[in-house]
Amino acid sequence: MVNVNNLSIKFNDTQILEDINFSVQNGEIVTLLGQSGCGKTTILRTIAGLQREHDGNICIGEVCVSSKEVYKQDREVGYIFQDYALFPHLDVEENISFALDKLSRKDRNKRVDELLEQFDIIPHRKKQIHQLSGGQQQRVAIARAMANKPKILLLDEPFANLDSQLRYKTKMWLKNLIKKYNLSAILVTHDKKEALSISDKIGIIHDKKLLQFDTTKAIYTKPINYYVANFLAEINILPIEIIKDFDIALSEEQIAIIEISKCKISNESSLFEVEIIDKSFCGEYYEVLIKIKSDKENKLIMIKSSLEQINLENKFYLNIKKEDIQIILK
Repeated sequence: MVNVNNLSIKFNDTQILEDINFSVQNGEIVTLLGQSGCGKTTILRTIAGLQREHDGNICIGEVCVSSKEVYKQDREVGYIFQDYALFPHLDVEENISFALDKLSRKDRNKRVDELLEQFDIIPHRKKQIHQLSGGQQQRVAIARAMANKPKILLLDEPFANLDSQLRYKTKMWLKNLIKKYNLSAILVTHDKKEALSISDKIGIIHDKKLLQFDTTKAIYTKPINYYVANFLAEINILPIEIIKDFDIALSEEQIAIIEISKCKISNESSLFEVEIIDKSFCGEYYEVLIKIKSDKENKLIMIKSSLEQINLENKFYLNIKKEDIQIILK
């Protein structure tokens, strides 16, 4: 449904994005993931037609809607802003109907009634925006974005203003909504857990480039380089001492990594006796910084452990499996 081809954007002499390419199919949720300021929102704005100056083109279906040769306003896009962008001087139903100005009053009222019911906000139809909770405000924003029955839904940090419990419920509700109506959805976030749990595909943006674009599972299990791996998971870079003992060959461009969750310490003897450098209580577990005693690099390794089964008065060791080690580019 959406194809972004060779998209590059420059503000004055500052290059913001360079040669971005990806596509989104019907019923698919694609998340653009990256640090704040990397250009994620700029991509959404460009797809929506709010950012006109760019190179490359954007196609919706078979129609090119944005390039130097053609620029079409009617894009069948619904945009949900991070701060919801609701009008404080209008009540709920007025906010929703604002997007339906091309319909007759009768058709507009009918569509508003449908949306109020669909998004379970009928009791709030006459309330002012400041009278609503964060979750209710978000539902009004989504209802307004869906009012004209868009084929594409653009979501800019849609859960940022919700508490953790409400965020989870809203995320699942929104995911089901997108699948039910077979929309193409592009979501922007810097929250990796959010991206992994809701997305069909993920694109990692860094240093103006789209570093990797793939299915959620593929990009998590086979990251293209250290930046992608470290952005999506909690990992350790293994010291040379471990690499040598496991007989792992590395080129100058490669490093060996392992997920923190796959690093354990115990009193059971292994090749790698360790010492604790620091530990921090985190509720259900301790974050423990260790180093291998024989490691001359003094490279620190992070683990998460309850420490309940470990006698810290005795020797203790790092236990990892060779099959859990990944070799990736730096």
